[in-house]
Amino acid sequence: MRLSLARQLHSKLTPHASRTVRRQYTTHSQLPSEHQMVYDMCRKFADEELAPNAAKWDKDHSFPREAVDKLAELGLMGINCSSDHNGSELDALSYAIAMEEISRGCASVGVIMSAHNSLYLYPIDAFGSDALKEEYITPFTGHEKDDKGELKIGCFGLSEPGNGSDAGAASTTAKDDGDEWIINGTKAWITNAHEAKAAIRDTTISNLECTLNGEKRHKGISAFVVPTDAPGFSLGAKEDKLGIRASSTANLIMDNVRIPKSNLIGELGQGFKIAMQTLDGGRIGVAGQALGIASASIDCAVKYALERNAFGKPISQLQSIQNMISKMVVARDSARLLTWRAALLKDNKEKYTREAAMAKLAASEAATMCAHQAIQVLGGMGYVSDMPAERHYRDARITEIYEGTSEIQHLVIAGDVLKEYKQNY
Repeated sequence: MRLSLARQLHSKLTPHASRTVRRQYTTHSQLPSEHQMVYDMCRKFADEELAPNAAKWDKDHSFPREAVDKLAELGLMGINCSSDHNGSELDALSYAIAMEEISRGCASVGVIMSAHNSLYLYPIDAFGSDALKEEYITPFTGHEKDDKGELKIGCFGLSEPGNGSDAGAASTTAKDDGDEWIINGTKAWITNAHEAKAAIRDTTISNLECTLNGEKRHKGISAFVVPTDAPGFSLGAKEDKLGIRASSTANLIMDNVRIPKSNLIGELGQGFKIAMQTLDGGRIGVAGQALGIASASIDCAVKYALERNAFGKPISQLQSIQNMISKMVVARDSARLLTWRAALLKDNKEKYTREAAMAKLAASEAATMCAHQAIQVLGGMGYVSDMPAERHYRDARITEIYEGTSEIQHLVIAGDVLKEYKQNY
């Protein structure tokens, strides 16, 4: 039933998705019918199957395998990929809507979905050869499982123990050895690390002339697909995290890992460009995740305020509580408009780097603020695990860090504004 619904959505979206310039939408009620279907489908799934289990997955640090399998049945584990590779071929706006609703149910499931779609599938789909797409997209869009009966998902390795926000300072190397590349190095803080069957990583090509200064270091970086079962590939221990604890995060360790020459994504020296474009789209996904956390926090706070009595009346009638709720909704809805704008620009094949950074910045800060305010509304009940407010607070914090910290988003936004002014004034 779910799979047929995903196919139905695909058939409705693809005929006009690539050739029609969309108008701006400001509310869910204004969305076209196909986007409404995505919204309704994901919202129902989140309410019925994610939210009731999210606390247990978080407490146990357990990967929600059955839920992720159901995401695949819904067509959400290859949501933007071409139908030629078994993808749902939905647009970026559908992805943003789906990410918010799935993350409203469980932020951990949201980040698993986001890392797989935005960071693993996208760069292969956008820059990979046809052979690479057939080998590393088609089996990874939710229709094939491995010998253990586990869904094939992927991960993306950019950060390293020593390079954080300085993505151009990659120390992982790829050495040209005839028909193969030999990969050595470590990638850090990798989402889906322990479940991934393949990984994308940016590395410095050790036999190219490149320096660690200025522009040249970026041109010495290339992107590759590395199967996680390759000899010499190993994983670090799972990180014990503050939030999104149902998703695994760990180091990817490569010790003389050999991969075919054909596993290069794009061209030599194109890795930094690929990574930056991947992060542009990924920031729409993280914005959607953050919106979901903000929405879940609002749901929690408002329902509690309506039920909790103090001073002889529901606390929802207290002006201080109403002010908190108002601020939460304004921040969430403002961030949603920025997110939908970035998604529509991407769908229209327009430049969206600044807009994606703005969406990610606003949504992540809204998530943190809404989660904080939800605890204030709940008081002592917000501080204990009996209520989901404290989990939303822990989950929200990472959205201001991964795929570019808030400080990096400000640099991206300001840099683009300054560039525009220099060109036009």
